[in-house]
Amino acid sequence: MSNLKIIYTILVVFFFVMGKSIAQASLPEAGSLGAHISLSVGKYVPLSNLKTAFNTSPYLGIVGGIKLDDKWRLDPSLTLFFPQSNERVFIIASDSLVLGRVNTLSGHLGGSINRVEKVGRRTFIEARVGAGFSFLQTDTKKQDVSEDSNDNYYGSETVFLNAGLGVTVFAFEQSYVGLTMNYYFTPYNLFSQNFNSSFGNQAISIGITYGL
Repeated sequence: MSNLKIIYTILVVFFFVMGKSIAQASLPEAGSLGAHISLSVGKYVPLSNLKTAFNTSPYLGIVGGIKLDDKWRLDPSLTLFFPQSNERVFIIASDSLVLGRVNTLSGHLGGSINRVEKVGRRTFIEARVGAGFSFLQTDTKKQDVSEDSNDNYYGSETVFLNAGLGVTVFAFEQSYVGLTMNYYFTPYNLFSQNFNSSFGNQAISIGITYGL
């Protein structure tokens, strides 16, 4: 499925759910995007060279909001994506090159600062910037590693920067639905020598959010 079809499908589902909930729910006059917890699901889309490592893949995100004031919020977050790939990539071992696939659970753990603006009685838009820790793992086991080691597979642990936008609507009594999009810059070869400099480091996530 192309990226445009994925985005179109997410938009259709979002507006369908929002329309049904507005028609059926007793809506509050106003909501708040202060302290909250939310769950998002959608697609994690590799960009540029990273597209050669894995394909567009499903992701799951959990976010907790900490209200700073009426305009600003701090969001700790965990994003897990499940790389889908049939292609093999070169992995730099200690004394040779080996082949492996990026098809094991990977993700980002960090936080963001959000600027929130209320644009309607129940509608908010927000912009965010954040950073944190990232991990990416292949299916290729390291050579000469003891069985009780916690680091048996080739991969990368590094940092990431991200920026994003979101739209949320309080379409239910005490909860909201929304759309969220994030851009990630993740230099996978910054601390690890398992991948070469052309491995790729950019991706976006696009998803639907449900929050309390």
